[in-house]
Amino acid sequence: MTELEKVEREIATLEESVRSSTRALEDPDLSAEGARQERASIELYRRHLGDLLMKRDDLQSLIGR
Repeated sequence: MTELEKVEREIATLEESVRSSTRALEDPDLSAEGARQERASIELYRRHLGDLLMKRDDLQSLIGR
């Protein structure tokens, strides 16, 4: 597996994590603390996702994609 493939796989995983946490926020039984934790998780996922998207772009430019 190439570095680009690894990055793309991690991007897909993080995107699913964001979707899952976003769905969790829609749960009316979620406590205020649970909602706070989900929002914090989403923020961390999105930050890391942004870094990975830049890395993917860099890798793609290196291989001429």
